Amino acid sequence: MRSLFRRTFIAFISSFAVLLIVLGGALVAGYQHSLSTWSARRMTMVENAARRILSGSPAVEEQLPQDVPVFIYDAEGTLVASNRGVGRRRDLEHEEQRVALRAGERLMGYYSVGSAVFRNDAANRALAQSLVRAAAAGALAAFAAAVVAAWGFARSLSNPAARVAEGIDSIAHGTPTEPIPEQGAEEIVRIAHAANMLATRLNNERSLRTQWAQDVAHDLRTPIASIRAQLEAIVDGVYQPDPTRINGTLAELERVERLIADLDELMRLEEPNVKMNLSRFSAADFAATLAQRFGHEIEKKKILWEVDAHDTQLNGDETLLYRALSNVLANAIRHTPERGRIRLALWHAVSSGEQEPIVSGDAAGTVRITVTNDGPPIPPQELPHLFERLYRGEYARNSDGSGLGLTIAHRIVLLHNGTIDISSNTAEGTTVSIALPQ
Repeated sequence: MRSLFRRTFIAFISSFAVLLIVLGGALVAGYQHSLSTWSARRMTMVENAARRILSGSPAVEEQLPQDVPVFIYDAEGTLVASNRGVGRRRDLEHEEQRVALRAGERLMGYYSVGSAVFRNDAANRALAQSLVRAAAAGALAAFAAAVVAAWGFARSLSNPAARVAEGIDSIAHGTPTEPIPEQGAEEIVRIAHAANMLATRLNNERSLRTQWAQDVAHDLRTPIASIRAQLEAIVDGVYQPDPTRINGTLAELERVERLIADLDELMRLEEPNVKMNLSRFSAADFAATLAQRFGHEIEKKKILWEVDAHDTQLNGDETLLYRALSNVLANAIRHTPERGRIRLALWHAVSSGEQEPIVSGDAAGTVRITVTNDGPPIPPQELPHLFERLYRGEYARNSDGSGLGLTIAHRIVLLHNGTIDISSNTAEGTTVSIALPQ
């Protein structure tokens, strides 16, 4: 497998070689065309001179070219002018091809020209030789410069790529030392930036897994230790196995069971190939089912329950969305004081940023679902962590729940390509906002 440096270097040199070949071919073609043009002009010059000589113009013989033999004859075939002299004419008679010259219908005479070769003239030969030497020297100099430029160019590409490859190898082997330098071409910089982000996320995931394992162990250890202590006290005769004590033990077992069930559900939702049963369902029926699900808790705490949802069809996995909203509403009811207020609202977001209730027939756009409840505000420093696994800040440390409800809701919303966030203040209470594309 060739390295990036070798591939780039060979590609650059090969491209330059092809360019030299194309330029050389163009020069040769141009040279041949120039020779043809030169020969044609020489013939034209000889013909014009022959016409003037046969017309009786004086001193025209001096204008005849000296690098080729030229002979001019009158209409009777008598030699009247030549650049080689009359004595040499007989030596060349067997090579002559006479060309007739006419003035209208009248025959003026004839002329013959030997082979008009550009290099026959000494000055022309010197010019051609100097051009060949200059072209060869230029080609060699250009090739040497191309080799140097190709080496530098290939090195400038391969060095950053090599550093990125080494960094990715260290990430793959779990031994990243320092961030990969984000230098070089734009594509290499993007790869290095993505690799650094991946390394950061892997480190964060590793820390989260460690913290998650510790939190799971802690959340399981506490109820199990309580159950063990209760049972040991009963066995030792310290406590009586009365219904109250047994119910307390069962409550601890229920807490463990709920935590395990939530962990199992979260792991299932985080699988890459999780399947969803997408369908269209009624927003009003969806809200009514949620109200029925929490009717007992709402009546027990005398909470004012408000719903703003019109009869329309929503797109999504109804079971998963029901699970997400159930987790959000369970938190809202848990932290709403007696005689407080909870409001569930569904509406379409419009381009102006305003809100309008969902009406029948709306199918496109974004549907927003909000759950707002009264109660003490969540500390601002805790808001960014509420969707983390098993996070239980001061706001919820002493409340029931597994610490996975909002994490599960967050994952379900992400599976629907939506967003979820939480805002909380003293004036407006706590609001969970969900945006679902339709």
